Amino acid sequence: MEWLLEAGALILGFALLAKGADGLVDGGASLAEKWGVSPMLVGLTIVAWGTSMPEVVVSGIAAYEGKPGMALGNVLGSNVANIGLVLGTCALILPGVLLGRIALRELVWLLGSLAFLWFVCFDRAVTRTESGLLLAAFALYNIVLFREPRSSDDAAIEDHESKHPWAAVLAGSVAIFLGARLVMYGGEGIAQRVGIPNTVIGLTVFALGTSLPELAAGVTSALRGHTEIGLGNVIGSNVFNSLAVIGVAGLVRPFGGSPAVQEELGSALGRDFPVALGFSLVLLALPFFLRGERGRAKGGFLLAGYLVYITLLFAA
Repeated sequence: MEWLLEAGALILGFALLAKGADGLVDGGASLAEKWGVSPMLVGLTIVAWGTSMPEVVVSGIAAYEGKPGMALGNVLGSNVANIGLVLGTCALILPGVLLGRIALRELVWLLGSLAFLWFVCFDRAVTRTESGLLLAAFALYNIVLFREPRSSDDAAIEDHESKHPWAAVLAGSVAIFLGARLVMYGGEGIAQRVGIPNTVIGLTVFALGTSLPELAAGVTSALRGHTEIGLGNVIGSNVFNSLAVIGVAGLVRPFGGSPAVQEELGSALGRDFPVALGFSLVLLALPFFLRGERGRAKGGFLLAGYLVYITLLFAA
């Protein structure tokens, strides 16, 4: 009977994650509308923060419980899912999401944040000092973003308007915390019953669950024609994951120490980091290799790549 409770917890947890992030996105975007910022900036910050909160909670809990491989796997798996699953699906709905090139600033932060995370984890440990440096880099990233000139064009985000934005943000935060805890309980229990390692659990079950808010926000923005918000959400979420999520998790409980933990981190360095980097480079290269109005072809390519990656993980 316990597996029924775990399955029910997993389903309810996913629902709470999606609903909670929806409240955060609506409330945050409504505040951003009042402040008068651009749609891309909203995607890179407010929407990205809201949809990335599940990764913070799940990875923080995993670190606290002494499972850093699961925490790091959740981050890298979410980064891959954001590009392969979220952007791929969004481009199939609205091809314009992948028709443009990523600006140099976003390119530098997308690759730079992943490279910094690799550098921090290279010795198979993450100290509180290194976690603080990751969070400092994330703070610098946001300072750079918010120095962008404000825009008076708020039409692109008016669909997210909330009458009580702070209440929506608070309710969303509570739902995300409860949902993340349920996903941790249900997902880990089911996966361990079938003999799946912790790192693979983080890369698949938890990564998919915590990427549902990005998928929901991306599909919604695609259906409404807001390409900048959808693309900005994915880039901002990946930077958030690499810097803030591991930064918070490492402060909760530093990674490293035991040979088992070092083996998990070493596995992530050798297998999962290259995949996350590869998907990021493919995203940057698509405009050059698939030129013209081929947004759906690009989306299909990313989605197919993600499905192959998941299949190989379970086949390994």
